[in-house]
Amino acid sequence: MPRRKINRALISVSDKTGLLVLAQALVKHDIEIIASDGTAEYLREHHIMVSTVTELTGDPELLDGKVKTLNPAIHAAILANPDDASEVKQLGAIGPIDAVIVNLYPLPGFDIGGPALIRAAAKNSMYVTVLTEPTQYEAFISHLTLGISTEERNTLALQALITTAEYDLSLAAERGVQLRYGENPHQGATLLSRSSGVAGARVLQGKAMSFNNYVDLDAAWTIALENPNSAVIIKHGIPTGVACRSSVTDAYTTALASDPISAFGGVVAFNHEVDDQCARAITERFTEVVAALSFTDNALKILATKPALRVVEIPHLQTHSMDISAISGGYLIQTADFTTNAADNPHSWRLMSGNPAKPELLDDLHFAWRVVARTRSNAIVVAYSQSTIGIGAGSVNRLDAARTAIHTARTQHPEKLQFSVAASDAFFPFPDALEILAEAGITAIVQPGGSINDGAVIEVARKAGISMYFTEIRHFSH
Repeated sequence: MPRRKINRALISVSDKTGLLVLAQALVKHDIEIIASDGTAEYLREHHIMVSTVTELTGDPELLDGKVKTLNPAIHAAILANPDDASEVKQLGAIGPIDAVIVNLYPLPGFDIGGPALIRAAAKNSMYVTVLTEPTQYEAFISHLTLGISTEERNTLALQALITTAEYDLSLAAERGVQLRYGENPHQGATLLSRSSGVAGARVLQGKAMSFNNYVDLDAAWTIALENPNSAVIIKHGIPTGVACRSSVTDAYTTALASDPISAFGGVVAFNHEVDDQCARAITERFTEVVAALSFTDNALKILATKPALRVVEIPHLQTHSMDISAISGGYLIQTADFTTNAADNPHSWRLMSGNPAKPELLDDLHFAWRVVARTRSNAIVVAYSQSTIGIGAGSVNRLDAARTAIHTARTQHPEKLQFSVAASDAFFPFPDALEILAEAGITAIVQPGGSINDGAVIEVARKAGISMYFTEIRHFSH
């Protein structure tokens, strides 16, 4: 990787840990130091020669130090291409800055100039090195002789952007909606909202929404958006029942019948208006949250007879575009998974065994596929007539997922099993789970395919007379 030597460094730090060692190393390598007034004063007290931002630009700090480095000349010096003579000429006597060393005010402070410097340096990481914490100083010093490689600059830029993102998030959390607690009572929690989707929903009545309420509601709402005229019941992030019906009451009662025991204390979401008949059905059972696009006036009056019930209106048909998970020392970011890909269309599926499914059965397979895609893995969904009748979710093996789904279906809907279909969110690694479904009388199955044992799985389906389709796309929710 091309290495670039450091000629001029800008330092503006709140945490002075390791600063003297760093500054002494810069001096040793004949690197010019520019510093904000406060940092410059500290370095001069320790006999380090520096220029201040004020001296460089001719502009004093403003508003009692609130405005220090927010200066066009400073940002131009950071953003310039030092190999472009035209850009360097525009900088004049200021010249380019090729290292930015900044750490931010500790919370609850609100740093403005620091994040701006960091982002400018990160943007220009082709030429500029950015440091945001003292733990990075030692490695940086070790590379001063030969220069900093492009790979090292890009890595530091990424770390810098994460630093500013966490800082902004922490500031936002202080100003967000404080929830009663997180997943457990000893955990703090805050809702940050852009006033849209589930986060921006209107709570019309009931107790304050909890962390878990929002998590479950988001899971329910995502399924509801992908299934027209649906009712979705979620418990602990997993669907207990989903049904599509033209009548909102029929949708609810059918979804509830899928697994009425597990639905107790769940979250219910509708992607259409809730009327008074549906509201009466909801109040007959304990429900944590009911959410819909809208509610009739009579429905709201009926739901008000359950004052603890949270009633939520979500007028915006919006989902998230990114999934973000925190891990120790960093974050995992991925694009959100939706069932709107070309491979999710039943007409693109490959028939691997049995006869082509009739239109009604293919519609049920498509419904089961959309639901299993939103069910925590390993997952098996058994469906009949646009409704779930058995769901096996969150299992550490697909065999147990199949057993759970069939057990629920056989317990609640034994008369429907021989006419039902099944969907698997990932391939069958062995024929055993498929054998469970076949023995129960499942008539059609949809799965991604791709196992080294696909041949044996297909053979089981063929012998059982099951119409089995491969989607060649996976919706696995870890």
